[in-house]
Amino acid sequence: MSLWAWGCAAALTIALGLLSLIDFKTGYLPDMIVGPLALAGLAIAIIGSPIGVSWQMALLAACINGAVFYGLRWLVSKMKGREAMGLGDVKLIAAGGLWLGPLALPYIMAVGGIATLLGAGLAGLITRKPVWRGEMPLGPGLCLGIWGVFVAGLFV
Repeated sequence: MSLWAWGCAAALTIALGLLSLIDFKTGYLPDMIVGPLALAGLAIAIIGSPIGVSWQMALLAACINGAVFYGLRWLVSKMKGREAMGLGDVKLIAAGGLWLGPLALPYIMAVGGIATLLGAGLAGLITRKPVWRGEMPLGPGLCLGIWGVFVAGLFV
């Protein structure tokens, strides 16, 4: 791997790690981190993504990812009768698109969903309370999905 790829991976790891910790503790994904993460993803796509994402594909992915997650947020919120997903999750998944391109969304969603459910199950076992009746932060699972797809892309 090149120094550029290592640098990109390090920047992504730090940002996603911070977002995961903050969301897990507070239930909030701050724009002060998601915004620069998105800008870095676009800049990397313009300069030369180590996983081969062009700036056009990055912008397309951000639009698709954001629209899909905004639609999911709206649909699930309507079904539950209350807000089901924060806008931070929508912004995070759009930022992930800038880093990964349009074909990564199903993988991010699969890893994010599975990781969130496993995390909720583990938290329920530890606290001996059913977590699924309360709030489950989706951000850490999405961060793991974004990070995992990026790292996999480095080795393909």
